Amino acid sequence: MKNVMVIIDESNSSYELLIWVLQNLKDTIESSKFFIFAKQPNDSFTPPIILPTSVGFAQIFYPFSPNAELIKLAQNKNMKIALGILEKAKKICGNYGIKAETLTDVGDPKDPIRKIIQERKIDLLVMSDQQNQNLKKCLHDTDCSLLVVTK
Repeated sequence: MKNVMVIIDESNSSYELLIWVLQNLKDTIESSKFFIFAKQPNDSFTPPIILPTSVGFAQIFYPFSPNAELIKLAQNKNMKIALGILEKAKKICGNYGIKAETLTDVGDPKDPIRKIIQERKIDLLVMSDQQNQNLKKCLHDTDCSLLVVTK
């Protein structure tokens, strides 16, 4: 039995990748544990544009600093986005008769993916060629195989 994980995001190409895996690796994932990972957007909060106010020749800027409540709202929004992505992916898997376990984490995905690979004993990591450039380092010091799917 192999453990297989697919990395997705909100792009249509990620869902195409998932469908490709479900169609082309169905025999492998039917006898395996199947995981889907979606990265949450970073915790950073992008403030709105600072508008200057003119007073004669002087301009006064009103700097904006996000407070803890705004940061928490942004984090909750990011979590909802990731959970929505994963829910859609689970429905797609269900249409193919495959049960998937979903995983998500915040920030740079390299560290959590490496941790998941080691903890869940992932044997095969599937990602698109676009993801490959950034995430190849996830496999450093692991026994996981990588399958890169191109369009």
